[in-house]
Amino acid sequence: MNRKIVLIGILTLFIPVGALAQTATQEPPATDLQKQLQEMRLEVIKLQTRLADLEASKPVDGTKAAVAPAPTPDAATIPQGPTSRHVGDATANYETFSEDSVAAARFNNVPLDPKYHGYFRLPGTQTFLKIGGFFKTDFMYDVKRAGNPDEFIPSSIPIPQIQGVRNSNLSIRATRLSLDFRIPSTQLGDVRFYVESDLFGDNSTTPRLRHAYAQVRNVLLGQTWTNFMDPDAAPDTLDFQGPTGYTKVRSPQFRYTFAVAKRTTMAVSVEKPSSDIEFKTPQFSSQPNSPSPDGTVRVRQEFQRGHWQVASLFRSIAAFLPDGRTGSVFGWGVNASGAVRVFGKDNVVVEGTYGHGVSRYIQDAAGLGIDAAVISTANPHLKATPALGAEAGYQHYWNKSLRSNLVYGHAQVQNTGFQPKSTYHKSEYTAANLIWNPFGSLNVGAEFLYGRQVLKSGQTGNAPRIQFSAKYTFVKIDRDKK
Repeated sequence: MNRKIVLIGILTLFIPVGALAQTATQEPPATDLQKQLQEMRLEVIKLQTRLADLEASKPVDGTKAAVAPAPTPDAATIPQGPTSRHVGDATANYETFSEDSVAAARFNNVPLDPKYHGYFRLPGTQTFLKIGGFFKTDFMYDVKRAGNPDEFIPSSIPIPQIQGVRNSNLSIRATRLSLDFRIPSTQLGDVRFYVESDLFGDNSTTPRLRHAYAQVRNVLLGQTWTNFMDPDAAPDTLDFQGPTGYTKVRSPQFRYTFAVAKRTTMAVSVEKPSSDIEFKTPQFSSQPNSPSPDGTVRVRQEFQRGHWQVASLFRSIAAFLPDGRTGSVFGWGVNASGAVRVFGKDNVVVEGTYGHGVSRYIQDAAGLGIDAAVISTANPHLKATPALGAEAGYQHYWNKSLRSNLVYGHAQVQNTGFQPKSTYHKSEYTAANLIWNPFGSLNVGAEFLYGRQVLKSGQTGNAPRIQFSAKYTFVKIDRDKK
């Protein structure tokens, strides 16, 4: 048994060598080499499956068949995965407490970890599965009322503020569970099915679906991060929400991605619309609707020390108007982001969004009903409100187990004359933390947060928060062997 597994492992190691030899003599196109490599990987998986079936049915003591234990899921049973210039080293190894980049769809379904740490082969199949996620506990203390008790959202800071009110909270709602299925195929390339949930449902600990999508080659169907967002530019915070001004939305969508250069891709998507509009008078209610789906286009370039991307958004926003008509307005937005590894393992991430009618996509402004508003009582027409969001973060490693982050976020919406004085205008978010990985996949940290909100009237509110978090990731990976 062991000799057979070693033989298959040697065969797996020599697959790329054979492909390189062929390149030196015949110099076939790169796509042909990739196809041959994929076919060889699939043949190795088939041999491993047959070997496991033979071992399971082998008689013991010459009497009757006995079920043998499944092979250990290591490099001998799961071949090396594909790599690509479209996933650089900095992107593949960027660590955040939230691990949001794990769920992100990649060009050609290339894994961030080509060694497939944590995956195992389902018995009798060619399917790999990784049961991922983490258990997370947050302790939060507010010197004065900060609004949302589980997430730090400056737009929820109450105005006017009541002095002398303190609040503490203990939450496990950020706990997460994911299933990542990968199926090798010679015709389609690797196929991926990804499902993820957390406990931020309607009630205190109700499960909530975060991601559920399938990607075949570069066609994606399902719910995941919007194509207008960059999950690899998220700052490393203990706070579940993340910085004000960051574009962070999960949306049901249809997406197609294609390469335009060796390290550059373009992705287009059609996504679920939602007109985030809410205004009322004694005579009417806005009653928002969505005449057409949102559309996005994104261009992204990867390099070894980071990446940059630019995305555009187009949408139709509609609502009931005071004069009895239903009005609609065109919304658009531009998002630019990037991440760069600067010194050692230190990283800088930046992201900014500007547009008209894009508040739904910007953290802090999302969910407040201000995508669009009536211009004025004298001019009862709908206007897509101009909005700006920006965030930046610096991640510094003191050593391989200890890191710190400084994070800043800003969001601002230009109000109309019709909106009441209590309408949200702008907010700011600041965070500083220290994160320690003492052993295994246990991470603990402390974070100081400060937020400020300004209303249309000019009234302000601010609040600090102290947060302590502990997270244990279900899949333990030795960083030194990664």
